Amino acid sequence: MDIELLWHKLGEIGGNNESKFDYNYINKFILENPTKLVSDLDGIFYSLTKQRMKQLAEVYRKEELSSTIMNATNLKNVWIQIKLQLNCSMMEYNAAMDFCKISDEKFQRELTMSDAQKAVKNLTFIAEIWLNQKMDLESAIKPDTWEKETAVTVIEAESPENIRTNEESKFLSMLSVLQSSSKESVVSADSFGSLRDYMHVERSIQLELVKVLTEIRDAGKPSLILLCGSVGDGKSHLLAFMKEKFGDLLDGVVVHNDSTESFDPDQNSLETLEQVLSPFENGNVAEKSTIIAINLGVLHNFYRRQREACKFTALCDFIESCGIFDKSQESVNKEGIFQLLNFAETQPYTLTKIGTKSPFFLNLINKITNQNNDNPFYKAWRHDKENGISSVAHENYYLLLQSDIKDSIIQSLIEAIIKQKVFISTRTFYNFLYEIIVPVHNQINLEVTTVNVEDMLPNLIYGHPDRSPLLAALNEVDPLRTRLEAADRLVTDFILSSDPALFVTENLGEDSQLGAWKEVNKSIERGQQIEYSRLLIRHHELINKKGYDETYMEFISYLYSFYKGDEEEIGKLFYLLEKVIYAWKGSPKDGFIFMDSPNKDFRMAIQIDIEPIVDEQTFGSAADKDEIDQFSSIIRIGFSQNGGEYLFELDYQLYLLLKKVGGGYRPNRQDIQNGLQFSEFHDKILKSADKTKHVLLVHKTDGAILEVKKPKFSKAKFEVEKVN
Repeated sequence: MDIELLWHKLGEIGGNNESKFDYNYINKFILENPTKLVSDLDGIFYSLTKQRMKQLAEVYRKEELSSTIMNATNLKNVWIQIKLQLNCSMMEYNAAMDFCKISDEKFQRELTMSDAQKAVKNLTFIAEIWLNQKMDLESAIKPDTWEKETAVTVIEAESPENIRTNEESKFLSMLSVLQSSSKESVVSADSFGSLRDYMHVERSIQLELVKVLTEIRDAGKPSLILLCGSVGDGKSHLLAFMKEKFGDLLDGVVVHNDSTESFDPDQNSLETLEQVLSPFENGNVAEKSTIIAINLGVLHNFYRRQREACKFTALCDFIESCGIFDKSQESVNKEGIFQLLNFAETQPYTLTKIGTKSPFFLNLINKITNQNNDNPFYKAWRHDKENGISSVAHENYYLLLQSDIKDSIIQSLIEAIIKQKVFISTRTFYNFLYEIIVPVHNQINLEVTTVNVEDMLPNLIYGHPDRSPLLAALNEVDPLRTRLEAADRLVTDFILSSDPALFVTENLGEDSQLGAWKEVNKSIERGQQIEYSRLLIRHHELINKKGYDETYMEFISYLYSFYKGDEEEIGKLFYLLEKVIYAWKGSPKDGFIFMDSPNKDFRMAIQIDIEPIVDEQTFGSAADKDEIDQFSSIIRIGFSQNGGEYLFELDYQLYLLLKKVGGGYRPNRQDIQNGLQFSEFHDKILKSADKTKHVLLVHKTDGAILEVKKPKFSKAKFEVEKVN
């Protein structure tokens, strides 16, 4: 992403009308006055936090945090609530916590240049996530320029003066349209274009929309279609495709994108939406059918506003009946003149009995790698090769043509989505492909033939977390982070091999002999062994994707079983959860758990009587499917006690923590903060337990236990007995 554009946008949201927070200012004060810089950044960080909170509320169709919580003097607590209530990723949460920690330290000491660099890095990381999703949203109303294929150039930052320009390479010029910063990457609901036509991938939503529009046309009665989803999921692209390919179905149909469209500069988006929907107000008769492409957060705000004003009653009743704000699993709802198509729970990957897969991602990547002349990317690559134009990007593309590597990349992306909660829009995906093909400094036809090991595709995927938030998430699932005996043996054999080039060919295949691997010979310098060993492990893993950790695979299996309604498998999960409930604060005896901290001479333990429960709306909702594509990557599960039901949302990161606790690990304060949702659920279990009849008092020093009971048929209020 263009770093200068990023800081310009940050200056705008911070209410800075001057050019104070440009990139030069940041670099200057990192060196000259780090403490002042971080103080100046506090205001930007607060504004960014507010913007990100609103954005996440819209993406996950949840309530925004209240103004009382949004306190500039306690942003740590704000981000705890953003993590807890609005599902931000763990990486984003950690970046926010790191910034807050550095900011707090400026009151105790003078900050160093390293402190300021870390603060800027963390703020920039969050800002890039925010701006990428903001651009996905705003692109809905920008003009389509994909047809200007011949005018494509690589941004200046990618072409340093000492490197030959990419203008002579049709392939690299073609690839540049994949960048998020490229103006060719945006889409309008009013235009499509020949290249975008080629890039189109059919999804189930398209078939549903064609079916609904056909029914409406044949019925001859005006209807309202709500095309709902999240930011960047392709609603505008779909409408542009429909206009191009099914124009007859849209004749006389009003099409509206809710994002930022406005008929009047004095109107906000909800007022504009009310104007568009006015033909469907109570008692009105619509003359034309209308399609509203709307994000669920905006729909929720509209619904709440109309309920309060007692307007659009019939429409609000329909929206409520769909249960869309309760994560309904129905993708299509119909009632009278109202239709609702919901894509929010349609994931870019599917759950199967043996794991995950993504036909959608595979179709997207095949659009870039199909080996035929219909593919303009492959055609441009062939043209360059035939004309002697080559670079490491050309060789990385050749690696990407291999089906095993494509499949492994997709599995890594799914792993990052589940583990790190990254959101991958179509545009983000294509920008990712650009980043793993084209290194930052790409040389063409230079006399120096040595290829930097770090510029090879396996390293571009896992080894460049500073390049984008998605690559940062993939760095967290880097094969190098998983110590496997097979990987250690592979590296040892490689280093000890008398013929490294032959070893690479035998283990990676003939197709691997390109790029940096062509430089492997019998005399690898000692300093290069580590670099090549890292590349070897990553490359080998891409060809033989097997390094999944046990906890990840367990969570995937439980997620599938939950939506299939497999009671026996979920019973195993409940066994773990019940074990964790006793271990979270400790248990002196079966059936009892401590309800206070261990910082007292005596600790009180209470008896609990819990029964397992699940969210009945989602449990078993895909019982009739072998492959599940409508789901949320969380498990709503819990326990009931004394008439109360208590559910929490179990995601991968929380499952990882709870499994450690179940294995004997004692959670520290940071763990409790990271697992705040479970901690609050645990507190509810404690509060709902009956504390009037039977408790234990445990002496901290010698472990002596006093059992306090309320006796039956006795005048005594309590009966005390020493257990041991």
